[in-house]
Amino acid sequence: MTQVKRLLSDSALRFICIVSLSTLALACGKPSTPLSDVQDFSGPQLYGTGMAAGTLSLTFDDGPGPRTAELSRYLKAEGIQGTFFIQGSAAAAYPEVLKQLHADGHLLANHTYTHPRMTAATDPVSEVRRTDELIKKYVTDGVFLFRAPYGDWNGKVATVLNNAGLTKYVGSIFWDIGGVRTERQDKRLTTAADWACWSFNDSVEKCADGYMNETRDLGKGIVLMHDVHSRTIDMVKNMVPRLKDEGFRFVRLDKAPTVAAALARRTNTGDSPVPEFSCPVGFAATDVGQSGGKLCVSDSEASGPFTLGMKDACREKGGGDACENSRWSRGLAVWLHGQGRCPVGATFDVTVNACVEGENAFGPFSKELVKRCRASSVNPDSPVCDSNRWSKGFLAGLAR
Repeated sequence: MTQVKRLLSDSALRFICIVSLSTLALACGKPSTPLSDVQDFSGPQLYGTGMAAGTLSLTFDDGPGPRTAELSRYLKAEGIQGTFFIQGSAAAAYPEVLKQLHADGHLLANHTYTHPRMTAATDPVSEVRRTDELIKKYVTDGVFLFRAPYGDWNGKVATVLNNAGLTKYVGSIFWDIGGVRTERQDKRLTTAADWACWSFNDSVEKCADGYMNETRDLGKGIVLMHDVHSRTIDMVKNMVPRLKDEGFRFVRLDKAPTVAAALARRTNTGDSPVPEFSCPVGFAATDVGQSGGKLCVSDSEASGPFTLGMKDACREKGGGDACENSRWSRGLAVWLHGQGRCPVGATFDVTVNACVEGENAFGPFSKELVKRCRASSVNPDSPVCDSNRWSKGFLAGLAR
């Protein structure tokens, strides 16, 4: 017997239902109600609508950067509470800055981990969760806010994040000031996104003037800047005294009416941000890889069924017919799963929020989905709903 065969558990003959589309159709019927009647992520983005005239909320994206701690202290000294939309990959280089922002009374919010376009992201759930793990201990009073990179957002992404159990978050939050670079007929720069200013090598003063002009034109709103750029910190120090002299006031982002209303509507304020997953008795859903992948494992075994890609890899290593078993040793299954969110052979499908290989979607699935499967089933005692593999079509209907 080869080494791989020895790794495969002797208990592999125990049966785990592998479900086809036709089996699920007979067993479960038509799914019933949505996972939640309350969608905390919304399709439309949130603007500064309803803010009082002369009121501004300063927000900063893509950091922390090398001067974020300096900006944090400056804003505190000026009596301003800003909101910092943290990019997780940047935060890894400045862990102490997160503590500084929290200590200075600013809001820490979520801006994904790698800054992808959310409508094209292969794994939007992991993007939000990975940054959530970094910032959640600094979020107080349940004020969990999210902004999509580039403002790239739609209802489909909102539904994926809601169905993944991320309903403690409110967003996506857009902006009113600082988004696009334009010139008016009188040649006055009205809108000057700071990143665009620096790409054109504008001076701090010119970029600040652009922000000031737009702020005067609109009279209120959510202001977008990027603390990852050093010159943005200098620009803020240029603008704040001028804005105060002109009578503008500053409020924290959660006080903006649209954001406050969305926070008030939530049913999840952070107590249960991640759904519980269903596994066979004696097994528990456990993280594998480095991107949020999960397997149902015990101390020594892993429960399938496994993807065809994993089985092919098993055979390549000499496992033979034993690769078809529904129980593998834990070490083998973790090894062949790989480091990604999805096991070898599968890709993450945002439409069903699951790893998909052909027409099969692989779990473990949330206990809420399993509960709904049973509630919809002609035979509630059927093992179908406890399987680790459902058809993609069935899961899509169940999750609506």
